[in-house]
Amino acid sequence: MDGYWSEGPGTISLNELCRRAMVSKPGLYREFGGEDGLMDAALAHYAATVLEPLAGQIDTNAPLSHVLSAVVDLLTDPTRPGPAGCLLARMQHAPDQLGPLATSRVHALREAARQQYGELIEMAKQRGEVRADVSTTVAAAMIDIQCNALLMRVAAGEDRDILRSQALLAFSSLTGSA
Repeated sequence: MDGYWSEGPGTISLNELCRRAMVSKPGLYREFGGEDGLMDAALAHYAATVLEPLAGQIDTNAPLSHVLSAVVDLLTDPTRPGPAGCLLARMQHAPDQLGPLATSRVHALREAARQQYGELIEMAKQRGEVRADVSTTVAAAMIDIQCNALLMRVAAGEDRDILRSQALLAFSSLTGSA
């Protein structure tokens, strides 16, 4: 997981992953069925050990502006464990490097994120924090895209304070607060 996360799926070789894990290539194929299975398992592990705990830190009953600010804080936190950026974003931006299992996992995880964002938008609409005429689907996709871009730029080493300010400005279009 860390190799794909820090270096990207198109950069690190299967031989290098086997060397780092101290496993043989035949052993990896027996366990995972090949690199596609390994990537799928890495994404599943990432979801369980990184994405779910991050989501658990967010108070979804708070005002949307607070929720989005907390998300931005978490994504730009330099003390967050693991490499900078996001494994899911790295995988998503390297579709030609993924097999069908990993591609399916990427799509499922992204869809789950957009569904969660949609639920946040619906709750915010019920509290009057977001206009009723704002499409929940469009708003959820916008949050997803902004978070994805933020994480890719964090991984590229851009200034986290500037990135944080930019993300909050983009999210203010939903909440009317900056």
